[in-house]
Amino acid sequence: MHKHLLVKQPHTLFTIKQFFALLMMSVMIGLNANLAMAMDAPQTAGPTYIVQSGDTLNEIAIRFGLSTDEILSANAITDPNSLFVGQAIIIPGYEGITGILTSEILPLSTSLTTLTRQYRLSQSDLVILNRLTSPSEMIAGIAIIVPINESQNQLVHIPSLRPGESTLEAAIHTGISPWMLVEQNQSKTTWQLLAGDPLFASIDPEWWGNGSPEIVDIGINQLPIIQGETLLINVTSPEPLELRGSFLGQPLNFFTDNGETYISLLGIHALAEPGVYPLLIHAESEGGVRLSFEQLVLLSPGFYANEWVTIEDETYLDADKIAEEDAYLRPLLDQVTAQRYWESRFQFPVDEPCFNSPFGLRRDYNSGLLFYYHTGLDFRVCAQNLNIYAPAAGVVVVAEELFTKGNAVYIDHGWGVISGYAHLSEILVEVGDFVQPGDLIGIIGDTGRSAGPHLHFEINISGTPVNPQTWLNQTFP
Repeated sequence: MHKHLLVKQPHTLFTIKQFFALLMMSVMIGLNANLAMAMDAPQTAGPTYIVQSGDTLNEIAIRFGLSTDEILSANAITDPNSLFVGQAIIIPGYEGITGILTSEILPLSTSLTTLTRQYRLSQSDLVILNRLTSPSEMIAGIAIIVPINESQNQLVHIPSLRPGESTLEAAIHTGISPWMLVEQNQSKTTWQLLAGDPLFASIDPEWWGNGSPEIVDIGINQLPIIQGETLLINVTSPEPLELRGSFLGQPLNFFTDNGETYISLLGIHALAEPGVYPLLIHAESEGGVRLSFEQLVLLSPGFYANEWVTIEDETYLDADKIAEEDAYLRPLLDQVTAQRYWESRFQFPVDEPCFNSPFGLRRDYNSGLLFYYHTGLDFRVCAQNLNIYAPAAGVVVVAEELFTKGNAVYIDHGWGVISGYAHLSEILVEVGDFVQPGDLIGIIGDTGRSAGPHLHFEINISGTPVNPQTWLNQTFP
């Protein structure tokens, strides 16, 4: 979790700055013995890269903008296939840059200034290593090359200068000298440090974590964001906030159980175009403090496979009837209940889970008659019974026969999360029923657009289907 200063000045707008202390810690732990090995390698011809699992000489050369011959020559390697995991190799052509070159995924609120201060680097080194042409290329979720030196001490991200606050005042608050604060943040004079700039200092992170109460945390569950998955954003504040935001043109709805941690769940459509998109978050405290955050974030493909499905009754492939059913379900699935009913990880909806067709498959029905993707997870029949159970607590909002889904049930679990069950032979609940995990809600069948007896299981977030397997494997929030 990364900490940001929320300045208590009425009607003032600030941008959140995120720090990299946890990133630095994970890098150093991950390198461990390999780091010591690389420090013994000669550094005269350039920095060192540790060969990782799956690396090839050609991929390493492309990553650093070199030819394979240049790397072979710099390391006196005669066999290009002789690389092994953990091997330290010199990367030529980067004279003046030292240390171990590591590739890391950038978290939110990254900037050249933050990186250079955190790792005590020069901006030119980062620009050269990553062949950057613009600060806008610092996108959350992309991989960036950072040189790590054994002599580097971990710096802690501290609150930025407040408007009107002097470097001396910030140094006193931090517990270090103003000259050390200037030196550690790569500034030549005290007046070059500006309000809002990310600041770092060599202080005890545990001590600082128990310091100022004016701290706001923002977290995200995965980077890069992936097609078809669940995006979870959490904002923590010591005082109540009004929050709003957006991503991919969809609003972010924030909820809280305790008045301190605010959660927003967003479904990323499985057909969303991979690319770079802005994540926007705006907050306002009861005292009128305003806070704004904007960051470009990478959306990566889910790499879903293709599937060919044959449906005997082609009536179920009628586009108009499919659209009519979607329009009927839309307002039911779009509803966002402010109360959260579920408490832990979702349970499997059947006794013996045997997967048949995973989420996200690009489906070709009847040799091109219909193209779409699989919006759920299919369970084939392999148990001694055909029972279907509620995976979590919630309120039944649909319990009826539909066109493509056949006999179907939908359960509202709160906070925009709605689970669905299709092709049932029998429905055992009614709209308005409150169910608990493990309650019997129906029997597996073969109704609607089905190629055989199975359960189609869905998780929808604000109307967008997401990978149900993730909800069965992970606990939200």
